[in-house]
Order: sequence, then C-alpha cells, then structure tokens
Amino acid sequence: MSNWSTEDLINLKEITNHKVIYDGYEFVWMVRLDSTWSRHCARNFDDYNTPISWIYFNISKWNSEYIKGQRDYLKEMRCNLDIEIKITEISREASIKTKQKVLEIISLKPSISSKEIAEILDITIRSVERHRK
Repeated sequence: MSNWSTEDLINLKEITNHKVIYDGYEFVWMVRLDSTWSRHCARNFDDYNTPISWIYFNISKWNSEYIKGQRDYLKEMRCNLDIEIKITEISREASIKTKQKVLEIISLKPSISSKEIAEILDITIRSVERHRK
C-alpha cells in the first residue's frame, strides 16, 4: 500500500483530476490534488498516448487501493466493536473481582487509559492505577 491519504486516493482515482498538457516540446502529466494542478510524473513524454495509458493503469491501482483501505477500515472497526462488547461483558460480570476486571480489560485493549477503565467500571482512577501495578 502506498502513502496516499484517503482524500488523495479519492482525487487520484477520478479521471477528471488528470490531464496531459503539451509544453511546446513534450507532454506532461498533470494531476489535481488539493484543488491545484501539479506535475504528477517527473518524466516528460514524446507523445500523449503513453501518459494517457499510464493514467488508466494507475487509476485502476488507486481504485483498488482505495477499496482495500475501506475493507481494512471496516475489518478494524468490527474487531474494535468485538473488543468493546467483551469489555462491556466483563464490566457487567458480578462474580469477577475488580482487579481481575481491570487486568482482563487491559489484556483486551492495552492502549486503554486508566480514566476510561474507571468510567467503564464506575470506580476511581486511583483504584484502576493501583490494580494496574
């Protein structure tokens, strides 16, 4: 996957954001990102057929990359929702001690803050920090 942002991919996969211009000597591939036209390819071309074929080829690649990014986003969202469901189930379990709940929540979501855990379990941040140690 490239380093293009989602906004850039949206623009790049749109054919109307590409054009080939003739500078008087050679043909130049231009692209419009952030509402400004700029040179997309450092290379100049002897005829206009080559950059146009490159445009078609790359639009297909950018569209595939955009779709893959959307799939990855949805996959990650599903995973995060599964984790949130498990955390909620842990917080509602009456037979588990608070310390065990804190440790299980941390194991499911290591990046979670003490404040978030305290809000989920309805305890103080200090209690969470004590159980975290």
